[in-house]
Amino acid sequence: MALPRKFLNQDEELLAELRPHWIFFAGPLAAAIAVWAGIAALLIGVHVPDWTSYPLLVLGAVPSLWLIGRLIRWRTYTLALTSTRIVVRRGVLDRDTIQLRLQRITEINLAQTIWERLLGTGRLVIDVQGEDDSLILEFVRKPAIVQRVINSQINELVGGGDREPVPDDMLPFAQRPAGRHGTGPPSEDTPPFGTSPVEPAADWHSQPPPDTEPAPTPLRALPAPPPTATSGEQIRQRLIELDDLRRRGILTEEEFAAKKAELLNRI
Repeated sequence: MALPRKFLNQDEELLAELRPHWIFFAGPLAAAIAVWAGIAALLIGVHVPDWTSYPLLVLGAVPSLWLIGRLIRWRTYTLALTSTRIVVRRGVLDRDTIQLRLQRITEINLAQTIWERLLGTGRLVIDVQGEDDSLILEFVRKPAIVQRVINSQINELVGGGDREPVPDDMLPFAQRPAGRHGTGPPSEDTPPFGTSPVEPAADWHSQPPPDTEPAPTPLRALPAPPPTATSGEQIRQRLIELDDLRRRGILTEEEFAAKKAELLNRI
């Protein structure tokens, strides 16, 4: 569960949010696997009375409920680092909230076994000014990095130094990069989500000529020359040609007479 904004002051910035390491589930998960594997082996390999099935199911439900309860505790546990405080919220029905101002921290110590070092988890022991008891944070994921981030924030707050950047997988849940599961910033070459990369415009000099030629522009029809008057010599020559066709039998007398009358009308 993310830290509600109501826990932050007006000028306070939420820098990091963490949940316990997955080793938090190791005990109940191992118990559930072992119990259910034993029940399955007993039911398959050995003939048992039918009435024993119900007690076995109850026996298997005990570690399963333990695992479910641990999952709920994991979901409701939040370790948050702000610009001025460390806030720890935990509890399901009874909510426990611890707020520790960074100015009161005197030492931050890291405790890890060899197995915890291999798994990337550990405990942070925070000494508080004016308190005899230390604040112990267990099942911290990447505790060395968390220790360094907290120290750099204290250095900026008290000594005026530069704050170390917070890794993406420790950012507040709402601020983690989408699509990368909190493993790092999105690549500069990757386009924004939902858009396609823009292809560079091709040089028009390198483009091959099109396969089809453009349609030629239709030519306008030239105006017909004005009719000229037919000269007498042309009419006479035309009449000689028509008479020759009449003598050959190509034109009849009626056709010859009609053409002759038409030519004579042009004079």
